[in-house]
Amino acid sequence: MLYWEPTMKTIAFLAASGLCLLSACVSPPPRTDALSGINVISRPRAAGAYKNLSLALILSPDSKGAIAYLEEFNKHLFRQNYWGSAKVDTSKLFMSLTDILAHHFKTVEQAGDLGEAAQRKPDLVAVLDVYTKIAPPPGKRTTTFEAKVVFLSPAGAQLETIGAATTATIPYNRSSSGVEAAAAEAGEKLEAALTASAKLKELAQAAPGAPPAVAAAPVAPAAPAEARRSAVDRPSYRLQEDARNFAIVIGVEEYESLPKAEFAERDAAATREHLLALGYPQRNIVYLTGSKASRSGIEKYLESWLPRNVTEESKVFVYFSGHGAPDVVSDQAFLMPWDGDSKFIENTGYPVKRMYEKLNALKARQVVVAMDSCFSGAGGRSVLAKGARPLVTKTDLGGDSVQRLVVFAASGGDEISGTDDSQGHGLFTYQFLRALDERKGEVTVKGLYEALRPRVQDTARRENRDQTPQLLPAALGERAGLKLR
Repeated sequence: MLYWEPTMKTIAFLAASGLCLLSACVSPPPRTDALSGINVISRPRAAGAYKNLSLALILSPDSKGAIAYLEEFNKHLFRQNYWGSAKVDTSKLFMSLTDILAHHFKTVEQAGDLGEAAQRKPDLVAVLDVYTKIAPPPGKRTTTFEAKVVFLSPAGAQLETIGAATTATIPYNRSSSGVEAAAAEAGEKLEAALTASAKLKELAQAAPGAPPAVAAAPVAPAAPAEARRSAVDRPSYRLQEDARNFAIVIGVEEYESLPKAEFAERDAAATREHLLALGYPQRNIVYLTGSKASRSGIEKYLESWLPRNVTEESKVFVYFSGHGAPDVVSDQAFLMPWDGDSKFIENTGYPVKRMYEKLNALKARQVVVAMDSCFSGAGGRSVLAKGARPLVTKTDLGGDSVQRLVVFAASGGDEISGTDDSQGHGLFTYQFLRALDERKGEVTVKGLYEALRPRVQDTARRENRDQTPQLLPAALGERAGLKLR
């Protein structure tokens, strides 16, 4: 998944844009060609398939200008004392567009230009071209938002262009909400165009590794990708940012040598979105997926980065989605990093008790851990060394080591943590984020647990199994007023 972190180093561009602050408006940036400065080959060449392809993403000059323009517009609202106008969240706005691509392609990585993109050896290159302008007052502002994606081969051959444009009219004192509404509508149109593209479908069929066409009896079509988009993917709330708070979000779906942990990366991506909505600064969130979620990667951020950055006023949130595993000798629980090997669990797994020990040592005023894994070795999001028998006894989740922490565990030590396929998430994560979203982020730990626990249990029973989320230690977790932010 793409971790979006736009930078605002375009002051010279803004000066050239002609900001008319004295007349209470900000001049929109000049329009440029989407492929300006990007050497492309006009002759199209077929490339790859959606789910099997990696994507390198480049921002066009228009997109960089749109970021700068909206940031300057935020400053303008502040200067003019339009307190009713909420700040335009450029990070969230662009992430909503890149998340669309991330949902339909295997991986998406940002690149500065076509040369850098080619060095990453992607299957396709996508140029994201965004243009927006806000008409000046008096009366109502008209917000125009256009978004298109130009797909190229790694060599620069232009393959396909899809796009969408919207216009929203809103009162002057609600300018920012109008921008976000127009952007959301454009995103929906863009995704519809993406999934409907005949050219991309043709490329999908021609891609190496694509399933061969079957001339047998017709089969019912697979559910569209949109069916796995969930309401919890994008929070419906936004709280004020608190620079004191820090988070580590880990999602391991495709392992180096273990079975896939279905939806784990989508779990992590949605959790990151909710942390941003809760006010955790983007720069304070470490996001580890794929090979970045190795044992050494997890270790260095948990054991070195957090202690170096948190203060006595910090709140810390640590999230893990992926496989867990039990040590069949000691019954201790381990998180399985990307390079974990269940045959050498002590050498390659990350002990849950060790994580508790390191987090207990932080000087932060509050630490909350959420793990969408299971440790029984009996299936689901847990693995067991080949030849070892599934555990009969209950795996020790380390409750006696929790101390100052509050820990949400997806299931008991003798249970399986499952997924909610209809939502495209781990069952625990979906209900966790759902409860958080329903309460607009303003919920205590106790209230969150009381909301998600029966829902997870009920869904699991319909699948003829047991899954009971745990809150450790219960006494600390039930303390009145304890919140995630």
